[in-house]
Amino acid sequence: MSTTILTVYGVITFAACVFFFFITVSNILWLVHTLGTEPKQAGPPVAVLIPARNEALRIRPCLDSLLQQDYNSYQIYVIDDNSTDETWEILRDYMLRFPRKIKAFKAEPLPEGWYGKPHALQELSSHVQEDYILCTDADTTHTTDSIGKAMAVAEKYNADLVTGYAHHLMPTFAEASVVPSMYILTMFGMPLYLIPFIKSPLISHAIGQFMLFRRSFFERIGGYEKVKHQATEDVKLARVVKQHGGRIAFVDLRDTVECRMYSTYHKAVQGIAKNAFDYLGKNFFFLFLGTVAVPLVFFVPVIVLFVNIPWLGPALPFLKASAIITFYTWALETIDRRLPWYVPFIYPLIFVNTLSALWRGFRLVNKEGGVEWKGRKVK
Repeated sequence: MSTTILTVYGVITFAACVFFFFITVSNILWLVHTLGTEPKQAGPPVAVLIPARNEALRIRPCLDSLLQQDYNSYQIYVIDDNSTDETWEILRDYMLRFPRKIKAFKAEPLPEGWYGKPHALQELSSHVQEDYILCTDADTTHTTDSIGKAMAVAEKYNADLVTGYAHHLMPTFAEASVVPSMYILTMFGMPLYLIPFIKSPLISHAIGQFMLFRRSFFERIGGYEKVKHQATEDVKLARVVKQHGGRIAFVDLRDTVECRMYSTYHKAVQGIAKNAFDYLGKNFFFLFLGTVAVPLVFFVPVIVLFVNIPWLGPALPFLKASAIITFYTWALETIDRRLPWYVPFIYPLIFVNTLSALWRGFRLVNKEGGVEWKGRKVK
C-alpha cells in the first residue's frame, strides 16, 4: 500500500477521533449544565403514563417511587398490556390502596399495525385531562423531584418535549459490555446541546424511559399514531415533534431517574438488535458501511498500540494517537454517565457486541419476521 494512502488513512482516522472527542466533551458540558435546573414543586397538572407488559417483578418500585413525588399536582395512569404474569393483580392492588393517585386499565387486544408500547401509551393518553403527559417505563425508579425537575426544564426551554438520559444500572460485566452502546450515537455524532435550538428533525433524540409532553402539542401531532409500527418509537416521535415545529429539550436525568434496562447478556443483545437496526432505518448500506468503518477507525488503532505492524508505516503515529483519544473519550463518558470503571478498557468489545446485535437484527427481521420482544415480534 502506498505511503500516501496510508498517510491519508491515518490522518482521517485521527481527525474522526478528535471530532468524536469534541462531540463527547461538548455533550457532557451541556448535560452538566442542565443538572443545575431547580425543580418546581407546583405548576400545571401532570399525567404520568406507564405501559406495563409482564412487569410483575419491576412495577412495584416504579409505582412506589412515583407515589413519593414532591410535585403538587399529578396523577398516575398505568395500563396492563396483555400481560401473562401477575402484573394486573399488582396494578389492581395499588389502585385499591391509592384510589386518588393511581388509575389502572387493561389494554385492548393489540390492533393490526401497532406495536405494543405505542398502542398502550396511545390508549392511556385517551384517559387524561392534565396539561402535561409524562411517559415513563415500568422498569424505572424516580427520586422525589423527578416530575418537578422535568417541569422546570419544560418551562425553562419552553419545550414541547422534555427527555434525556437516566442513570442506567449495569451491575454485571455482561451488561456493561453491551448497554453502553446506547451512548455511541451521542458520543460520536449527535450534538445534544443543539437539539433545543435547531429546527431540523435530524438534530433530535429521545429516550423512551422518560418523555414529558405538553398535552396540547401531543394531541396536535396525533400522539403515537405516526410511530405505531416503529421499534424505536421514542426517537422517531422526537423527529415528528420537530417536523411539526415543536421544541425538544434533551437533558441529564441521572440524578432523578434510574433504570436497569436488561438483566442478562442475551436480553441486552436482543434489545439492542431490536432498537439499533431500526434506528439505522433497516438500511443494509448503513449497516455494511458501519461494519467496515468501525474496525478501521477503532480496532486497528488499538491493535497497533500493542502490536508492531511495520507496513502501516506513516499511519502508525496517527493510529496510536487515535487509540489514546478514543480511550479518553470513553473514560469521560464513563465518568459522566457513571458507568462501571472498566468500560474504557473494553470499548472494542462494546463495538463488537453492537455490530453483532445489528447483524442479528438484520437477520431476524429479514429471515424470521422480526426480533422477539416480550412475546411479540418486532420488525
